[in-house]
Amino acid sequence: MIALDLDNTIICYDDAFRAAAEDTGCLPADGIAINKASVKASALAKDGNDLWTRLQGIAYGSGIQKAKPFPGCKQFISRALDRNEKLAIISHKTEYPAIGAKVNLRVAAINWLGNNGLSFGSRFPVIFCDSREEKIERIRSLNCRALLDDLPEVFHAPGFPSATRFVLFDPSDAHADWSLSPRVASWDAATELLMPPRK
Repeated sequence: MIALDLDNTIICYDDAFRAAAEDTGCLPADGIAINKASVKASALAKDGNDLWTRLQGIAYGSGIQKAKPFPGCKQFISRALDRNEKLAIISHKTEYPAIGAKVNLRVAAINWLGNNGLSFGSRFPVIFCDSREEKIERIRSLNCRALLDDLPEVFHAPGFPSATRFVLFDPSDAHADWSLSPRVASWDAATELLMPPRK
């Protein structure tokens, strides 16, 4: 089985954070590319961590439908299913935001997957975990051969199974010095790495 992270791996939130920043008046300065990282920096500078936490609640909740799948993600999933490769989303996503409207973030994500043609029922289950430790345990119990995830912290977490190949998803080149496992900048590269053509 190949395990896939959800937030910032399958779902690209740049447009959702742009809209949330517009609504809260904390867009980055002119000339700065608007994405999750620049909105975070702007929010922290304007009103600290509380504003950034509120923005996350908006982008991951009521504003999630403005988010888009990363390019190549759908093709990766389709290829895997065509090859009868077992897949699962394993996500450490809280159920509700820490600040702001009480929107169920997990339900919002499930609806987003359906609206973006990424809902395949039992062929592509979505597993939500309440802690990183639980996520690691699910990866272990499912005997995943690989995990594609944007957070190096998952690989460094105690108990990460040595039998699981960790692939760092790094489209913004935020971890250019990463050398502890494969690192890919796109889903096309992930496809080539994890599902090369059969001979």
